Amino acid sequence: MTTKLGQAGKPHGIIGRVVGWIMGRYNCPDNEWTIALLEISTRNAILEVGFGPGQAVELAAIKASEGLIAGIDHSVEMVAAASRLNKIGIANGQIELRLGTVMELPYRDSFFDKAFSINCIYFWDNPVAALRELRRVLKPEGRLAITVRESDHSVYQAFKPEKLAELLKQAGFCSIETHRDGDPSHPLACVIGVK
Repeated sequence: MTTKLGQAGKPHGIIGRVVGWIMGRYNCPDNEWTIALLEISTRNAILEVGFGPGQAVELAAIKASEGLIAGIDHSVEMVAAASRLNKIGIANGQIELRLGTVMELPYRDSFFDKAFSINCIYFWDNPVAALRELRRVLKPEGRLAITVRESDHSVYQAFKPEKLAELLKQAGFCSIETHRDGDPSHPLACVIGVK
């Protein structure tokens, strides 16, 4: 990940904590919708890239109550915020949050059942290479969900669902599906690919 959009790309310092809080509130529907689309089961091992303040990690942990929820984020402030929110899951070994980047995931091949990233792909320097790295850590038939905003704003234009589906295909994913939330006030798209 990079800091293409300043605090939005990598929250840091006091302002970063405020930005994280705002992201957490604004991304609630995104988190709930993406988690529902992943069809998480009780014993799944799940990875989130760019977990921000940690709400989606918390939701995934409820669904995978006997599994493992892992997360990678490159913001020290967001790792701290998400760790506070998920302190019980971390203490009991269900949740593992690390500082890191999507380009170098600290997990062995074929480790996770499912992976997801919400509103983060905009900040990845090399999206296809990042998607290949995510594919590497997924088990055969593992599913990856990438959720983005459907907006005419220039930031989102490079990752329209059709383009995102093509990026997943280039990274080696198959059975690619595009879902839309249908909410005109908060339009989202989620592209899911299978390893």
